[in-house]
Amino acid sequence: MHSTPKTKVPVLAFGSGLTLLGTLRCLGREGIPVTVASAAIGYARRSRWSHPLPKPIPESPDPMALAAALRELPFESAVLLACTDIWSAAVAGLPADIAERFPASISSPETQAVLVDKARFAEALRRFDVPHPHTLAIRSVEDLEALPDSCFDRAFLKPCNSQSFSAKYRVKALPCTDRKSAALVYEEVAQDGLDLLLQEYLPGPPDCHYFIDGFVDRSGSILAVFGRRRIRMNPPDFGNSTCTISVPIEEVGPAIASLERLLQGLRVRGIFSAEFKRDPTDGIFKMLEMNARPWWYIGFAEACGMNMPLLSYQDALRLPMEAV
Repeated sequence: MHSTPKTKVPVLAFGSGLTLLGTLRCLGREGIPVTVASAAIGYARRSRWSHPLPKPIPESPDPMALAAALRELPFESAVLLACTDIWSAAVAGLPADIAERFPASISSPETQAVLVDKARFAEALRRFDVPHPHTLAIRSVEDLEALPDSCFDRAFLKPCNSQSFSAKYRVKALPCTDRKSAALVYEEVAQDGLDLLLQEYLPGPPDCHYFIDGFVDRSGSILAVFGRRRIRMNPPDFGNSTCTISVPIEEVGPAIASLERLLQGLRVRGIFSAEFKRDPTDGIFKMLEMNARPWWYIGFAEACGMNMPLLSYQDALRLPMEAV
């Protein structure tokens, strides 16, 4: 099923926390040596497969800064695997000479920019006819004042840049009950230079949330598709999964069909994880988010037979590959 070279090219991993830890385990169990290049890696440092760089590379979305750091490393070659949006932006934009020495299975800089900017992502969902909650980019208080009252009946404010917002506020999104509360939240967040979206809040319990994880290779072929359903989450409204189960692909067929349009339209390459919510009012799977990188539950997918970091490694090295 899988092909790996006898003398294995190492991986340089960039990230921290649970996502990095899961990635280390997925690769380490395959005997692939991993060096962690980022600085604040947290408890992943304790992994038996974690080998930090003596001089870690500071996190930055700037490809030129990353290229300068990579040029100084003693590796003849290494596969790059970015586990955060910021690192993904840097890896995607590396100059050709560095990208040849340090290959990665990742989308183009233009595609990455769409995926990490939630306003541009919402535009892409509209363009490729992917069902999603009603979403509006808010650029000023005047934008909020111009909206009808009905827009605030079931709505919340979410960031355009999730990683920067989460680092500042330690939450995924902020509630708003009416126009006035939305304006107050917007003014506070705008002072920090962050942009917001007003998005419709879809009703329903945690188990209305579904995830489709997978992998697209360098030719645009989808080699892996894995379905999950959320059972519990914390915090209750804008939290992360605390329990999830795998589901048959047939259970999420309509969601996969719309996701394929998006993947093909944006020419996504590499690992992806798309979140949907099945709207109980009409039964339609509506896309909420998509990560084009490893995610928290990447180890769960590997335990179910879908080793996405291994696929990323093989694709970066242009090895023969088969669908999982």
